[in-house]
Amino acid sequence: MPFRAPWLRPAVFGGALLLTGGCGAPFGAGCTAVGAVDGVSTTVTDDSVRGLEALELEVCREGRCTKAEVALSAGTVSVDQGCDDGICVASASPDGTLVGFAPLDLPGGEVEIRATVTNREGQTRVLVPVRARAEVVRPNGPQCPGEAHQLALTIDSEGLSTR
Repeated sequence: MPFRAPWLRPAVFGGALLLTGGCGAPFGAGCTAVGAVDGVSTTVTDDSVRGLEALELEVCREGRCTKAEVALSAGTVSVDQGCDDGICVASASPDGTLVGFAPLDLPGGEVEIRATVTNREGQTRVLVPVRARAEVVRPNGPQCPGEAHQLALTIDSEGLSTR
């Protein structure tokens, strides 16, 4: 009769489970379900907000253009409320700006961005276009999926610019 150790089968199974459990990811690194969206974020400074009703962006590359309306909302700044027993608190306070994000397919290369602003009276103004290259963002780091191409713009009294 062959010798069979009662602990051998669970030990082999457990060892195999440990070896295969970390396959596909670097040791100590994990990827979350957090992703990013291609698009353009826009901040309208407080000196340019007055009377602004709508904002439309147009992104062009190699003769192909895509337009998108930017849904604007009140911008905020974080205000430190202090710490008590290691618990810190902050609140959001309006800062007079408007902010928005337009989901747009951005290629990996230079694009031209045009902005059209509309005031409450329905009058439109096309701002001088800017050229920019989208930044690749990876919210989980370079080892994980979920990257996107994003641009950040500012509209102020001088016009349209990149951040």
